[in-house]
Amino acid sequence: MFKNWKICLSVLLSTALLLGVVGQPVQQAQAAEAQPIIWMPKNADWKYLDTGVDQGNTWRTSYEDKNWATGQAPLGFSATTTKFGNLNTTISFGSDSANKHTTSYFVTKLQVDLDEINSYGQLLGNFGIDDGAVMYVNGTEVYRAGMPEGTITYSTFATSNKSNPVLYNEIDLTAPLKENLQDGENIIAVEVHQSTRGSSDLYFDMELTAMLSAPPLEVSKVVVTFNGDPKTSKGFVWYTPLDSTHSDLEIVEKTSMQADFTNAQAFTGSTSVATNSIAEHVHKAEASALKANTEYFFRVGDKDLNIWSETGVFETAPAQHVPFTFIDLSDTQAKEEYEAILSGQTLAKAMATIPDAKFVVHNGDVVENGNAEEEWNWLLGHSQNSLMHTTIVPAAGNHEPSGSSFYEHFNLQQAKNSATVSGAYYSYDYSNAHFIVLNTNENSTDYANMSVEQVEWLKQDVAKARAAGTEWIILNMHKGPYTTASHATDSDIMGATGLRTKIAPLIAELKIDLVLQGHDHIYARTKPIKSDGTAEDVEKVTETLNGESIEYAVKPDGTIYLIPATAGAKVYKKNTKPQLGDAYFDLFERSEESHSQKYANTPAGVTGQVQNFVGITVDGGKLTAVTYEIDQNLNDAKPFIIDQFGIVKQQLTEPTTPPATNPPVTEPPVTTPPATSPPVTVPVATPTLTPTVTPSPSPVATPVTGGGETVNPAPETSFADTNGHWAEAAIKKAVADGLIMGYNDNTFRPNQVVNRAEFVTILGRAMTLEATGNVPVFKDMDKIPVWAQSHVAKAVQAGIINGYENETFGPSNSLNRAEMVAMIVRAAGIQPDPNAVISFADARDIPAWAVPYVATASKMGLVGGVGGNRFAPLQSATRAQALTIIMTLQNQLGK
Repeated sequence: MFKNWKICLSVLLSTALLLGVVGQPVQQAQAAEAQPIIWMPKNADWKYLDTGVDQGNTWRTSYEDKNWATGQAPLGFSATTTKFGNLNTTISFGSDSANKHTTSYFVTKLQVDLDEINSYGQLLGNFGIDDGAVMYVNGTEVYRAGMPEGTITYSTFATSNKSNPVLYNEIDLTAPLKENLQDGENIIAVEVHQSTRGSSDLYFDMELTAMLSAPPLEVSKVVVTFNGDPKTSKGFVWYTPLDSTHSDLEIVEKTSMQADFTNAQAFTGSTSVATNSIAEHVHKAEASALKANTEYFFRVGDKDLNIWSETGVFETAPAQHVPFTFIDLSDTQAKEEYEAILSGQTLAKAMATIPDAKFVVHNGDVVENGNAEEEWNWLLGHSQNSLMHTTIVPAAGNHEPSGSSFYEHFNLQQAKNSATVSGAYYSYDYSNAHFIVLNTNENSTDYANMSVEQVEWLKQDVAKARAAGTEWIILNMHKGPYTTASHATDSDIMGATGLRTKIAPLIAELKIDLVLQGHDHIYARTKPIKSDGTAEDVEKVTETLNGESIEYAVKPDGTIYLIPATAGAKVYKKNTKPQLGDAYFDLFERSEESHSQKYANTPAGVTGQVQNFVGITVDGGKLTAVTYEIDQNLNDAKPFIIDQFGIVKQQLTEPTTPPATNPPVTEPPVTTPPATSPPVTVPVATPTLTPTVTPSPSPVATPVTGGGETVNPAPETSFADTNGHWAEAAIKKAVADGLIMGYNDNTFRPNQVVNRAEFVTILGRAMTLEATGNVPVFKDMDKIPVWAQSHVAKAVQAGIINGYENETFGPSNSLNRAEMVAMIVRAAGIQPDPNAVISFADARDIPAWAVPYVATASKMGLVGGVGGNRFAPLQSATRAQALTIIMTLQNQLGK
């Protein structure tokens, strides 16, 4: 058989090469070499045993002596696949449909020319299996799919439990087949296992192919994750063929646009054979002792073989509490390659829409079948460029629940002594937020989807975070308590031990602020939900963001749950089962029908039509979420906004010093044309959501006089990002006057939020404040930059600003507009009128303590609204806004 194949192939190659000699292209030869050679075809004849009798181990090595039934593949019952087709042979599952045979046996014989086999560069297997299977060649195991590790017996249940057969394509079996095949006759034996005795279907077929050349030796499936402290460490994982045995990681600080690894920091990791892909090595390495708030170039590979990945970029977390933004998305799973391409496009569009996002949170179901490495190849391959430029924070989904398929593809620092076969649970800190990632693939008597150990860890982890002073706690889990599609009525969600019954009350008791969920493939978000399962009637403030109103829940006691629909192709319809009822949907702020349903009412008709992602900004005591939608039929599939909401934690009455709040904003004087919208919604502009975090080098200029500080030469007043900006003239003058300066990359970052230390410094220089009285002392004096310390002291002495009740100053905390205006009025020495009346449309949103200050500043012409006669008191002040209002005051006072 094999000699005939090779003769035909040789003729094709010779003909193609001959054509090339006489001037014709040789692509035909290259194409012929790239085509797989089928040496064991699908739909072959097999002997099978479907009696439910345990065959032990001896059945794997013989064929002729077996008095079994014979049939053509595919074999099984109640199943089909696109690759192998409908069943040709239906086998028996026994007399009781609720107690089916656990294992069915299949055996065939195969004649091979061993020289022929050894001449091929690569041997591949394609399988269609429901639920799990183990393949033997001449009695030796060469491959298993959808099965647990360890010894397999008749009673072993499969770990794969998908509703349809799983296709395992192009499995590299080169090494085990060449080792175990013999010249002449070979026995191929396969045992197929059910995941439960009540499994509804069974399916088996396979084919073996060959490639003339071995695959190229290259690095693939590179992923960067948090591993340890995000300020000082990162985790990396990548895959290679087995020839690469070393795991080498090199990093270098990003100080220019090109990476030079000549003097790079080098790290060595671990290497192991991949569980899903026995012809590949999975490599893991960690970088440690890194600088906080720093960008690095990196590459991974094998130094001895001189094979490296493309150059990637990552950034460490800031050491201080500064604003940051991240992306949240879910369910990129793809059962076909074109769906993986779509998911990769969603990630790329999310990162382009929110370019300053520091990391990407994934709510689970990265792939459709976690045990099928081809699907990881698709998803990670078509997302590789994006993944080389971000950090991914994944939760394990129910589609990657076994065989360490999730854990092998991500380098995570899981909770101590926790299991990783079904996923991982872990946590990390970023700025003033603590993130927790749960694994909803665990089960116990007490909790569906959760082990007792994981629940206890959750309680302890939150307690530690609270004790460390974290301001926000955000939870990422795949299966969630509060969603609105088909899974909302699943027993593991609403049953006696379900997540809604047992875990949601705990989440509320732990005062978790926001829960990010996946699994249900629909967009929905709740009101704050309390521990008794009712929605809190929370106070709200309204602002303008992206040209539309946004509501912020003020200091909610309950937890808000968000499900960002899907970043991939699969979507679900809204659940209308009566056991939910109106009372359940009253818990939600958004619970509409899936946005894809307007295109069809069938799964095939809606698949791939609509994708979503969310940009979430944490800025001091304020969290802002903006949800984007991609409709493949509208606006050239460009993202547009469909929802905005937020949470604020500050008091609405005057504290000792008004606390900082930090939403991302678009400058009030700047207008952006709205994106084209679908007929069912009116989308607004698609801005860059995230403010750039405050860098380590001070953006405040060295002053021209005073305090023993050095004199600055004539500063640069033209910047790459201020041309045409509404505050361009004010920026130039402020820089020229020595009040502020730009950054080393020739940017000014006018839309970046201003923090307390920066604002007080600019104000102090403009007003030439004098020192009076004792120098104030704060517990965080070491965190106040040297260039700001004298200005902070003078401002405190002048009564312009105070410290917090905990005796800290909070130099990196940002200011909202109400706080900024109050300081300006105090600095001017103007006594505000306590009876003043404000005419702004959002006057009710201005904190009572700030009303006199806002009225006075407005009357003096120091500050105006943000459009629509709105003041937006809780909107964060930017660098441009701060220096403009300070310079206006300076001008009015003749300074």
